[in-house]
This record gives sequence, structure tokens and C-alpha cells, in this order.
Amino acid sequence: MRFSAHGYSAVFVMLLVCFGFNVSKVQAFQMDRINGDNRYETAVKISQHDWSNGADAVVLTRGDEFPDALAGAPFAYSKNGPLLLTDKDHLTPITKREISRLHPSKIYIVGGPGAVSKSIQSELNSSYDATVKRIAGSNRYVTAARIADHMSSDRAFVVNGSRFPDAMTAAPYAARHGSPILLTKENHLPLTTRGALKAIQSTFIVGGSGVVSHSIVTQLPNPTRFSGDTRFKTSADVAERLPMGDPDHAFVVTGSEFADGIAGAVSAAKSNDQILLVEENYVPNAIKIAIHRRGLKSFTVFGGYNAVDQYVDTELSLPIQLLLVNKHRGIPSDYKADHLVKPNVRFPFSADIPKRYMSSMAAGHLEEMFDDAWDQGVELYAVSGYRSYNRQKEIHERITRNQGAAYADRVSAEPGHSEHQTGLAMDVSSPAVNYQLVESFANTEEGRWVKYHASDYGFIIRYPEGREDDTGYKYEPWHLRYVGKTIAQYMDRTHKILEGYLR
Repeated sequence: MRFSAHGYSAVFVMLLVCFGFNVSKVQAFQMDRINGDNRYETAVKISQHDWSNGADAVVLTRGDEFPDALAGAPFAYSKNGPLLLTDKDHLTPITKREISRLHPSKIYIVGGPGAVSKSIQSELNSSYDATVKRIAGSNRYVTAARIADHMSSDRAFVVNGSRFPDAMTAAPYAARHGSPILLTKENHLPLTTRGALKAIQSTFIVGGSGVVSHSIVTQLPNPTRFSGDTRFKTSADVAERLPMGDPDHAFVVTGSEFADGIAGAVSAAKSNDQILLVEENYVPNAIKIAIHRRGLKSFTVFGGYNAVDQYVDTELSLPIQLLLVNKHRGIPSDYKADHLVKPNVRFPFSADIPKRYMSSMAAGHLEEMFDDAWDQGVELYAVSGYRSYNRQKEIHERITRNQGAAYADRVSAEPGHSEHQTGLAMDVSSPAVNYQLVESFANTEEGRWVKYHASDYGFIIRYPEGREDDTGYKYEPWHLRYVGKTIAQYMDRTHKILEGYLR
């Protein structure tokens, strides 16, 4: 078991149990955090965790700008030493104390005097009984190439030198496999990078064509690209296609700042784990799906709550249950919910067609809700559950064609943006409105019962009355979405919609 900062994992699990989450699932989930009061202290905490008995080598780089640090993680791993951060003009006190504790025989400065000053190099020489060496070039591209000179590999990672997230995503795998990270511009391969590639037989490009153009890729030896149209989708693509040794655990870091992830990448490589990028207060859908597909159950966050807040923890523990699908956040066209089943409830039709199905995660709760409703004389019917990307495309195009784009945008999701594709949604109705999906359902006995009782079974009315500006869709009293009992009841009490709950 990995360390637990301040008993955080145990407390989190206890809270989940107290709030009614399934105990067997909770026991399988673990959440840890390595953090300090700032990026310099976080890097020190990482070092203390992984090099508790000291280290023969330390790699030092500037903490407030990323260019020289981008390629530093694989080099630090190759030297079996931590990557520590400093201010530009003076050696940060907490970093100085950590170097003293580590008692290295070698200290490597990554970056030129403009990044880590000559006075810091002099202080290192005078303060420690260690050989101090600087690896630097006239710019970030040259520095990365010179780091590559100190590594022996026939494969290199290539990333855009102006974008740290892709390098952060690549760093653990690159480091673990001894591959350097080389830098390029979007449409120009620097001469120094060309030179470094002469000894390379294959390349992994991390980032889409908007950051590393196709013309660059054609100049690389045996290239393979890992990408998405956001930094988070790129991170998910790497996680799924370049899995590392630990099948259950991953590190988590903000995709908005470089420092925690660059320092943490060495730790991730050391434990043979990947780094996943998240937003400060939200886990993007691509990452949630990657977590689910990989079966990840244990996470360590690099950085404090100002970098990755505590609400992210809940989303990591329930990645599919808390998918946020709306006009702005979608899911891939090939995404299909696992374990689609036919809930044993009444439908107004007998055909065995896809909309009769929903995720097994939600189906049992729907059955329980329907059983209780019918026991109370409430004639509730299920009308439409799972819907594939292609089926949603047909529906949206038909509505647009018949009633115009403006109307379609209010009542129908574009393909890839429909909750029905998650398998967690079910539209319901009753004989009182002839099984139709209409607003007047809200005024029926069944509609009122659903409004007051759905949350008791883990469902929310996804598009409530008066919230069209927030959800993007007109009031749909029939559209139920499974989020889990505890969360649904909380949202009901506080009148939150899913966008508000997930911030």
C-alpha cells in the first residue's frame, strides 16, 4: 500500500461508507496525496517519499518556468535521483535543506544561467561535497538535445516545446523506458533536434496536429502519434495505449500548471505508474473513461488543494457514474456503456430494441424504483434508455431537418453529447399522457411521484424546470439520470443540477 498523507485515504473511505456507498467498492478505492504549501515544497515531499534514505544524484531546475524542465524527468530517473525546483536567482531554502538531507555525490543543473543563475551554481559548489554539473543550451530545444546525449535509447518522445502538458503526460513512460524527450516547434523541427534524432530509430509524438504538425511527423523516424483535441484527451490516449506496470494505480496532477507534474513524473516512473491530467475541480470525461477502461482503483495526487481540489476525489472514485455529458462536454463516438442489460420494468412496447437497455450500474435501482411506484398504485413506464452515437445522430438530424436547428438544439443533443449514450439515462412516462415524453407528464400522478422520489433510488431529473440557461435544454420532467443515491439526494436537497455539482 502506498503512503497516505495525513491518513487521508482512511478518512475518505470512512466518509464514503458513512454516506452509504457500496462497501466492497469503497474498499477497492484508495486516494493519497503528496503536497506541500507550494511547488518547491511539493517537489521536496516527493523526494522525501521516494528517496527517504538519500540519493546519489539530484537534478535541479527552475521552478517558475517550464521550458528547461520539460526534458528533465527522464534524465533524473536515469540517475535515480529526484527532480527538485529552485528560484532563478537564489537557492530556495527548503530545496537547499533537502539536498543536504539527500547528501548526493552529483548535482545536475538543467538549464542555462538565465534559468538557474551562476550564483546558485557557486552556492552548490561551496555548500555540498558533490560534483556540480550544468546541462544547458542556448534555448530549450538545445537543452533537451543535450540531455538526450546523456541517455542511451533508440526511441525518443517528441513534444511541442511551448506546451508543457504533453511532455508531462509523456514523462513517466519515457523515463521508465529510458527514452529522452525532444522538443519541436509546431511547424519547424529545430536543427538541434534533427541532430539528436540521428541516433533514434523510432519516435512517439505526444500531441495533435495543432501542436506537432503533420509536416513535422513526416521528418521523424518511424513515428507513432498519441493525441486528442485537448490536453486531457491526449493524456487519456497515452494512458490507454501506453499502459505502465501497475494495473491499479495512477498519479493525478493538474493540467494547468507544470511544476507538480514535472517533479512527480520521476516518482511515477519509479513506481511504474502513469500521470493523468485533470482540471482543478473536475475530471474530464476522457480521463474518466480511461480510468474505467484501465480499471484504476488507486490514485495519488501531486499537489495541494489549490492545484487539485478535494471534489476531484469523488469523481475519481466514481468515474462513469459522474460522467458529465452536455453541449460542451461529450464522449467519444465509439463509447458504449459496459454491461447493458434490460431492466425488469414495464415498457409500452414489446420489441427487444436498444432503447430497452441501460447500464447494469443503474438498472437494478430503476427496477427498485418502479417496483415501489407500482406497489403504491403509480403506473410508471420506461420509454427510452440506451442510445448509440449513430442513433442519436439520426434523431438529431431528423429534428433539425423537420423543425429547424434552433428547436433541435433545445430538445435534442448532438451525437456524442447525449446522456443516453452513457447507458445511465432513462426516459419515463405513463398512460396518463399516452406514454409520450411531454412536459404535461409533470402534472400527472406519476410525474409528481418521480419528482419527489427519484433521488431515493439514485436518480435526478437531469433537466429541471427553470434551468434551461444552465443545462442548455428545455424542461424534461421525464428524463432521469442515475448518479447514485447519496449524490442524488444531496442534489435534490440543495437544488443543484449536475453541472453545479461537478462545478
